[in-house]
Amino acid sequence: MFSSKSYVVPEVMTLFRESDKVVHKNIVTEDDDEYEQTVVEYKALATNVTQRLDIMGFSLKKVMDDFESIRANKILELSEYVAEEPEDYWKEELALYEENSFESYLDAFKTITSSGTHPVYYLQENPNSSKLIQSILSDYNEDFYWAFPCSDIRCFCRALLEIAPQDSFVKQDISALVYSGYYEIDENVCKEALNELTFSYPSNSKIIILTEGITDKEVIEQSLKLLYPHLYEYYSFMDFSFLPPGGAGNLVNLLKSFSGAGITNKVLALFDNDTAAFSAVESLRTIHLPDNIKILHYPDIDLAKKYPTIGPNDTSFQDINGSACSIELYFGEDILKESGALTPVQWKSLDNRINKYQGEIQNKDKLKQKFMGKLKKCQESPSLINPTEWKDVDVILKRIFSATHV
Repeated sequence: MFSSKSYVVPEVMTLFRESDKVVHKNIVTEDDDEYEQTVVEYKALATNVTQRLDIMGFSLKKVMDDFESIRANKILELSEYVAEEPEDYWKEELALYEENSFESYLDAFKTITSSGTHPVYYLQENPNSSKLIQSILSDYNEDFYWAFPCSDIRCFCRALLEIAPQDSFVKQDISALVYSGYYEIDENVCKEALNELTFSYPSNSKIIILTEGITDKEVIEQSLKLLYPHLYEYYSFMDFSFLPPGGAGNLVNLLKSFSGAGITNKVLALFDNDTAAFSAVESLRTIHLPDNIKILHYPDIDLAKKYPTIGPNDTSFQDINGSACSIELYFGEDILKESGALTPVQWKSLDNRINKYQGEIQNKDKLKQKFMGKLKKCQESPSLINPTEWKDVDVILKRIFSATHV
């Protein structure tokens, strides 16, 4: 779907990470002779690349919006050409952009890619193809690759992936570049391309995740690596080893520092789903945070809608979403239950700022130890991953992924 000469296109390399690099041998037959060829490529599942593009901000909606904007500009430009110089060439090109929608392009892409014929030879074998397909595969379209109106090659990639089998592979083959001496076989081509882009484009650098404390960081980071390994390297987690003890207040102060420092990376600040967190975030209402910084709370979960709590006078079952859901509440029932009963939440003091009580789950250290044990077992044997036991951690991860969708 894309080719370049003498170098990789850095934007295309953002679809991959160094862990996607594969080096292997192929037997090539040419003129009845056989020889061994070294193949150097970056390779990832289409479904994984689709997710990667989504979290980088190249969601299907973003691509469709971009398509309509660029197409409208192109129609305006061609209309001016036709008004000044009514050549048939300009009229035909104008009609092409006016008559073909985003869906028209996807249908054409599907026709080409599902034919079994390489795009280079497609028109030769299908001379009666539609005008759109002829334009897509024409050598003379200099404005857009495959004639697809877009401002970034990754929009084209995301559109094409929409019709690609999600169990197929997206590959960047650099074998010829290695053979020609442009790159060494062990060179970190992907990493170098990303470094080149990071200097000027925040969307190409890692998304920074800030949490209230070290337990949140360890749980979310390791769960992400376990459940979504193909997305793990797109995020960077704050190292709390050199920071003061965590908490919602400290995270608020950290956000103020990031804002004042002019950090251009996308930043996601993850707060607990409890009273202390909502109270702390309330203090940010008077501060204008830049658009690249987003504040998230852990989402509400069904388990917390009727959860055992201990108050000054009695024990009762209450909805603790928004008042007592720290990271421990997302460990899963298998971790939270002791002798068949859920570990209760103890109500603490009243927060006067938002007039709600703060709740805290008991035995935090023990729960963390149990969760880390489950995590280690699943890391060693992924077949032990039970989706039901990970569903509440998964809702946090999905909230992280959707936060950078446009």
